[in-house]
Amino acid sequence: MLYEAVRSNPNYQQLKTKAAELVTANPRIDSMRLSEILRIPRGVALVLLRAVRLWYHEVSDEVRLCRHVIPRYRKAGVGGTFDRLHVGHVALLNAAFREAERVFIGLVSDEFARSAGKKDTLNYEERKDVLEGELRRWGWIERAEIAELDDPYGPPLTDESFDVVIGSPFTLANCLKIAVERIAASRQPIAVEVGPIVLAEDGSPVSSTRIRAGEIDRHGRLTGSRVTSSRHTQQRPPLRPKVSPPSP
Repeated sequence: MLYEAVRSNPNYQQLKTKAAELVTANPRIDSMRLSEILRIPRGVALVLLRAVRLWYHEVSDEVRLCRHVIPRYRKAGVGGTFDRLHVGHVALLNAAFREAERVFIGLVSDEFARSAGKKDTLNYEERKDVLEGELRRWGWIERAEIAELDDPYGPPLTDESFDVVIGSPFTLANCLKIAVERIAASRQPIAVEVGPIVLAEDGSPVSSTRIRAGEIDRHGRLTGSRVTSSRHTQQRPPLRPKVSPPSP
């Protein structure tokens, strides 16, 4: 009820964008500090923070909770390399399926990945197979369309069947550019929604780069000696709840 009440506030999108900017600058910011900076009630800050930042162990529960949310849009666009698919990707996809009835997923081509300087990326077909498996796992496959992406913007830039584009706080600039370009071209305006940053066990964002480097696994947990090292350097030990598999 609190979530729906906050989301129905006319200033919700503006507040969410500001919260996303603050979380990008300081991923570990807490709700009390967020409420002070934005001058909003603590309950509103809690909802905003949950919308733009999750811990690795919160993603599964967030997906389950969002199954009860009625999508506000018909068709969403979301894009990415989706290499070493991880909990951060799941959170981004969940944001898309929460907001829209249908979701177009632009999967970056091998050539585009190389041109963007992405190294040691799995090939397109491997990434697509893993992505399809994850969509099936969470019950999203029937609402999804996957296509190869050769540029930063994809079909939402010109296709007016899209009414929302989803990005992470790190890719928000590209999403906003799509919105601006559509208006400049006298096309139907498109909404922009922001998915959450997901923090790993050590409080730093989950990323494919960190997984390839062996720092964390795709669930956001520290690997090997980094577990002990992190626990010695933190003021308090990280939460380590049991991570349950998703409900069918």
